[in-house]
Amino acid sequence: MQDLQDKIVLVTGSTRGIGRAVAEALVVLGARVGLHGRSLERTEAVREELGGGEGIQALAADLTVPDRGARIVEQVIQHFGGIDGLVNNAGGGKPASFRALELEEWRRTQAVNVEAALTTSQAAYNAMRQHRSGSIVNISSIAAHGPGKWMGADYAASKAALVSLTKSLAFEAARFGIRCNAVSPGFVDTDMTALLTTERQQSLGIPLGRLAKPAEVAQAVLFLLSDASSYITGQVLHVDGGLWMGG
Repeated sequence: MQDLQDKIVLVTGSTRGIGRAVAEALVVLGARVGLHGRSLERTEAVREELGGGEGIQALAADLTVPDRGARIVEQVIQHFGGIDGLVNNAGGGKPASFRALELEEWRRTQAVNVEAALTTSQAAYNAMRQHRSGSIVNISSIAAHGPGKWMGADYAASKAALVSLTKSLAFEAARFGIRCNAVSPGFVDTDMTALLTTERQQSLGIPLGRLAKPAEVAQAVLFLLSDASSYITGQVLHVDGGLWMGG
């Protein structure tokens, strides 16, 4: 994956967890990286933690606001002169029963998990078409592939929609040499899973017997960004320790 050196990649939601692990790995490989978070102060701090320098750009935006996704893509293009890769990692959700789910919460989840990916992808896709190359990777979830057992119905539905969006874009963009794939992590050792007790983790029945490390998910993302996956598009790569094998 050394071909990622000097590539320009925007990673949304990259101040912590999976997004930060992806950004950090890209920096190590010599890519030029657009870091994104809701707070510019926090994003700037992460930028310094990753080494600073001209190869890392700090961006802040609330992606629930419709035009902000396209705006940060434009900022990356203005700063670096183009864009080669996009990782739609920004997202959120929380466990909620179906009967208690309110419409406003549903809409907010769709806004950050699906609509933000739509707007950033459209902006990146339009730019990539000019050079007839590029790779977009969407961070979905194991929740996309069945009922919302561990999260709310809003989260599961949003991640399923993200998988569908991935395949629709992959089909259209292929003739321009642009690829679009998704990664569906299972349980990852981040702040979203910090409250899981050891007993609860064991009860999940993960065949590999542990949670994923963010860096392990990042390696899958790097593969899909790189030329090592040059003939792969419209696919979903599960990184879940075997939790979903057999459906």
